[in-house]
Amino acid sequence: MRLLVLINNYQGTHSDNTDAGVQRVLRTFNAYTQMDVDIVLFSTRPLETAGAVHVTYPAELEHSFAYAPRQWLVENFCCLEHDYVMYTENDLIVSEESVLNCIANNHFVGRISEKFITGFIRYEFNKVKEYIDMLPCVRPTVEKVFRAPDGRKFWIPGNIHSGNFLLSHQQLEQMIARRLFQVNHAQYGKQYYGILESAASDVYLDYIKLLPEDFTTVEIEHVSSKYHGLTHEALREEIESPSGKIGC
Repeated sequence: MRLLVLINNYQGTHSDNTDAGVQRVLRTFNAYTQMDVDIVLFSTRPLETAGAVHVTYPAELEHSFAYAPRQWLVENFCCLEHDYVMYTENDLIVSEESVLNCIANNHFVGRISEKFITGFIRYEFNKVKEYIDMLPCVRPTVEKVFRAPDGRKFWIPGNIHSGNFLLSHQQLEQMIARRLFQVNHAQYGKQYYGILESAASDVYLDYIKLLPEDFTTVEIEHVSSKYHGLTHEALREEIESPSGKIGC
């Protein structure tokens, strides 16, 4: 299986967006053993990289730079032979196990409906693990539950944003053909909060994002603790042993 990883290396003012953090992200992807991984790193300044193609863009693009990887992807799609494509931000550690689980889930739910797409959930660690994509009582952390014909349960999250997306070659091809894959912010009138969030999450606006019942199997680490403490305290027991309805 071949995986193409596009990393948005936008380095703003946050302390977690450092060269050392980016190198850790690259090392994680380069250590995969069960699939062939090609990495393209998109930056606004030169950076020494190993095991990745490095593409630089003008810093003047600022936040709109987040869509540069998607523009590159569409321009080069005809030459790609990868089974899956991932877009991810430069402060996320995505284990191979989580990717393989997400791919397996995607294959399963895709046979039920082409409207289903699976994804990941982020956590931060500061003495305790907190899943930062579960919003604290602003809206339900899980809006609905989908139960597959074989009884398997999936969550439909209220927050679709996890800083990345994973699409099969076929899913991406269909999105491009149907003019659903935006290469500029709100190109087709769709946006999910700001530019940075939209670049990582607007693909889910025309589909239904699903998480497995045990969402710890698709967890990814946010290399920071800047959102730590936002997760509602009462969620912790549910996180440790996910069952039933999760929400505030």
